[in-house]
Amino acid sequence: MSQTVDTARLFDHSLFAELLNALLDLLDDQAPESRIDTQLLRLQKHLQGQFAAEEEAMKAADFPALEGHTRHHNQALDKLAQRIAQWQQGHHRKVLQDYLESELAEWFVSHVNVRDFVTAQHLSLPRQEADQS
Repeated sequence: MSQTVDTARLFDHSLFAELLNALLDLLDDQAPESRIDTQLLRLQKHLQGQFAAEEEAMKAADFPALEGHTRHHNQALDKLAQRIAQWQQGHHRKVLQDYLESELAEWFVSHVNVRDFVTAQHLSLPRQEADQS
């Protein structure tokens, strides 16, 4: 029996966009640091869960590029953790905002358009076809 993954649901990144935009709004509105801290942790937790779900689906499908895709996730999570620690030490709004608007946003768009696109194509194939590709 061939099995496919609901890639539309798995790779729905609308919540990431909502969380990121809410965080940027907090920074723009000069919100209290505690609210920014909370939103940063929501974003981090969401990404950890999103990436774990993607990696589980890739493992289940024996996706050949799992290792590279996972490494890309881990690098992004490590960088985010570093930036959160940096924020918590100095609360430099401009530094955090620059990272979120440029580096993280650009990484995410690139990741979705390249790695997630290829992965979604592979995962959406019936298992038998995926084994032959």
